[in-house]
Amino acid sequence: MKQKKRKKEVQVLRRKASLTVECAVILPLFFFTVVILAGLLDLYRTTTMIQSTLCESAKELGMYAYCKEEDMQSPVGMVSNSVCQIYTKRKINKNLAGENLMGVVGGIDGIQLIQSSYKDERISLKASFLYKIPFAFLRSFPIRIQIEGGTRAWVGYVPGEENFQTEEMVYVTDWESVYHTSSSCSHLKLSVQSVPYSAAEKRKNIYGEKYHRCEKCMKSESSPGVVFITPTGDCYHQDRECGGLTRHVKLVKKSQVQHLRACERCGG
Repeated sequence: MKQKKRKKEVQVLRRKASLTVECAVILPLFFFTVVILAGLLDLYRTTTMIQSTLCESAKELGMYAYCKEEDMQSPVGMVSNSVCQIYTKRKINKNLAGENLMGVVGGIDGIQLIQSSYKDERISLKASFLYKIPFAFLRSFPIRIQIEGGTRAWVGYVPGEENFQTEEMVYVTDWESVYHTSSSCSHLKLSVQSVPYSAAEKRKNIYGEKYHRCEKCMKSESSPGVVFITPTGDCYHQDRECGGLTRHVKLVKKSQVQHLRACERCGG
């Protein structure tokens, strides 16, 4: 009995010892993995901020790339390699001010832009820095990170050098079969008036035409007390929201409405 009891105690001690060894091996690996993951997330955050700043600076510099040194409209003067570096450095100092850059060796001053340039009508901004994972036992192994952002310089144009042809735009509505060349056409801007139904058929519009029942909102033979008319229309309406009184106007290219005829009032 004593031997069996002793064997059981030895087995229990061996199991406890094995668990201790496993913990001693796995826990450091677990914490090491967490530290590496946190460092990668911090590196991703830092590179994303710098990348967006480089792209923003490249677009702004590209707008002034063809300005001459004496051009007063350019806030940076004539774009050159040194201008690219100075302008982008100021942009980084502004956008990253107050950000936690403890992984960047030298902080915000450790971001170098000496490879940034303007060449062959292209703005190329390059930022490089040394990065250390922000934990004591890994800070002795820095890695060099390089980020690039660029754009093609905006070419612009001088008025008169080229004949730019722009397509004519016209106005159309949902229900009409014509297009309008003027947004102030009387077909588009309606002046709605309410009149007694009994007097509607006796009245005439500004063109001397008599009014008749609207086929959309007055299909029944009812006799409302009041109807609605417009000075330029030829129908009286029972519904104030009838499609004959409302206009949903769209501005489109003339080539898209070639199946429509021109309005006789504004485009004839």
